[in-house]
Amino acid sequence: MTYNFKSTSLQLREDFQEYAEYLPYLYDHREEIYSNADYFYARLPYTIYGLKQAVCLGAILKAFDKGAPYYIISADGQRKEFIASFAGNPMTGTASGLKVIVANNLVEVHRFGYCGFLSLVHRMAECFNECQLSYREPTLTVHDVIQRLKE
Repeated sequence: MTYNFKSTSLQLREDFQEYAEYLPYLYDHREEIYSNADYFYARLPYTIYGLKQAVCLGAILKAFDKGAPYYIISADGQRKEFIASFAGNPMTGTASGLKVIVANNLVEVHRFGYCGFLSLVHRMAECFNECQLSYREPTLTVHDVIQRLKE
């Protein structure tokens, strides 16, 4: 499926904008990413404080597979929301970040606020534990994975 990226007023780093733009595409190709360790452990253009390991592409896709709060799809299937990145305060439990919204093949990035920072961190930690693969340092970036998938 082809998606069109809608420009936003948010100032995003170039590498993060590419990640956000291609997030639905990467999710569509998650089985291929799961089966290739280099793709699975590709380095994301951000970190999540509170995790012992850097966040890799495969883990965030696994979090989407678990559904809410990382991935929400409307009842009619026409709107999808992915939490692309987040940060928060474990003392207050509040989090904020960026969410990628896909509707009518149009991809938009929006800021969000959330009460449940620790639940987001715990869900991500669960995904690491369930991967059954030993963590390794990434050799690829998300940009590299996107380019290889498009070949």
